[in-house]
Amino acid sequence: MKKSLVYILLIFVLSFFLAGCTQLKQSKKSAQTQMVQKKEAQQEDNLSANYYYLESRIHIKNKEYQKATASLIKALAKDPDSFILTRDLSRLYLRQNNRKKALELAEKLVRQSPDNVDGLLLFIQLKKDTMNEKELVEILNKILALDPKNKETFLRLGKIYMEKKNYSEALVLLKKMVVQFPDYYVAWFYLGEVYMAEKQYELAETQFLKTIELEPDLMEPRFQLIKILSRQNTPDNKEENNQKILEIYKEILEIEPDNNRAQLGVALHYYKTNKKTRAADLFMELGRDVESNSRLVMVAVDEYLSDKKYKDAVIVFSQMLKGDPESSTLIFFAGMAYEAIEDFKKAVFLYLKIRPNHSQYKKTILNIAFLYKKLGEDQTAINYLESKYKTLPKNIDIIIYLASFYEKDESYEKAITLLKKGLEDSPENTSLLFRLGAVQEKAGLKEESISIMKKIIEIDPKDASALNYLGYSYADLEIKLDEALLLIKRAYELKPDDGYITDSLGWVYYKKGNYKKAVKYLEKAAALTSFETIISDHLGDAYQKTNQLNKAINTYKKAMSNAKDDDKEKVVELKKKIEAVQKKIND
Repeated sequence: MKKSLVYILLIFVLSFFLAGCTQLKQSKKSAQTQMVQKKEAQQEDNLSANYYYLESRIHIKNKEYQKATASLIKALAKDPDSFILTRDLSRLYLRQNNRKKALELAEKLVRQSPDNVDGLLLFIQLKKDTMNEKELVEILNKILALDPKNKETFLRLGKIYMEKKNYSEALVLLKKMVVQFPDYYVAWFYLGEVYMAEKQYELAETQFLKTIELEPDLMEPRFQLIKILSRQNTPDNKEENNQKILEIYKEILEIEPDNNRAQLGVALHYYKTNKKTRAADLFMELGRDVESNSRLVMVAVDEYLSDKKYKDAVIVFSQMLKGDPESSTLIFFAGMAYEAIEDFKKAVFLYLKIRPNHSQYKKTILNIAFLYKKLGEDQTAINYLESKYKTLPKNIDIIIYLASFYEKDESYEKAITLLKKGLEDSPENTSLLFRLGAVQEKAGLKEESISIMKKIIEIDPKDASALNYLGYSYADLEIKLDEALLLIKRAYELKPDDGYITDSLGWVYYKKGNYKKAVKYLEKAAALTSFETIISDHLGDAYQKTNQLNKAINTYKKAMSNAKDDDKEKVVELKKKIEAVQKKIND
């Protein structure tokens, strides 16, 4: 028994001893780890900002931008007032699309070093979209005062002046620029552009010639010279100018034989100078190239349709069409040109020739229907769309257009049936649903209309049109006015510059008896819509409630002048209101 007890005690002592040894080893190991970590921390503390900066450059070279950011943050912690570190970290955040942090650092730079050009340029780059123009111009002028040789700033400031048609300031600036950079062709070109805008054509010509002298292969100054010659045409110099124009076109084509703009220009020039045979040959050749040269068409569209030179567009596209009479592309743009000069019959004639496999075919269906309406052929428009609906029964645009024609014709049942049919294939199409709700409201189905608008909002809680429609419906019915206000406020937050939503907000305040707020929003709505009749009527009512009677009369008169010819009942109603207000004033 004693032996057993001794053995147990011995085992216990040995276990305790061995455990103590293990703990001692672990303690020693832990202490060693802590010493290593402490040593590493001390070494890191001893590293300079320059070390981390160089480390960041290596990471950037390897496109390891997050690591580079971490290195720069460490460097900046060592030297928080460093301009270079702050600037480079800001640029690095910008490269990673973290504009918020980039801007915070740029703002710090401007505060710390308000006269440092690099900091100001970075600040402008990050803030230009939200900065007001006056502040931007002030900073750009400050940069130029600090660094008179900053080309980018000259051009940016000049562009602002030109866009705002502040030509006097632009001239002063660009004249300084050509003195500062006499061999910089861009400065001379922009100076010529300003003189062109000011219609000082001789001075403009001088600048464009100087531009060409500095950069002989440039095309744009040559096209500007052609414009100048065209605008300076008089009976005395017309022939001479036309010859000069032709020479410049030939010069362009010698440098760039495939310059589509010049090819079109020279063909049109021959046409306008009665060299019709030569023009026809060139246009036909260009027309034959259209299907294999899509860029040619886009150049023609930009030069003549986008630039609103519609008569020239008619010539260009109708003449090219002779080169390829089956080209749906040329037919489409020729139709657009005729539509632009309001020759609707010719436009329809052309659109009807476009083949179903063309990319613009579905668009032309709508164009044709719209033009029939313009020509006063309402039933033809409906018949045409009905025929197209049969071949394209799932086309949402055709359904919506045809439903709107039915709606205007007060064929509400037809419109509702058509829209519901469309919704069978696209039950959550909010465009179809909205149109259905609008037609139901006109048909006197108020509850159904409200139900549809609620469904749209369930599908898309940010559908401003549905939010506004439902809120306005409640306000007009004088029910659920608190809910109406919340709905319209949501719509207004989404589209604060929408005149009709702003009107709804004013109208719901009117219905709630808050006439002061009603006037505030209705005045804004009237301004946004150029005093649209219903909105002006609402504003007139609000003026009455706030005892601004003369303003009420003037606003009702504006409402009358903007009323549509077929809205005779509204005109009668407005006349009665004017008479009633005038009676109040007289009494």
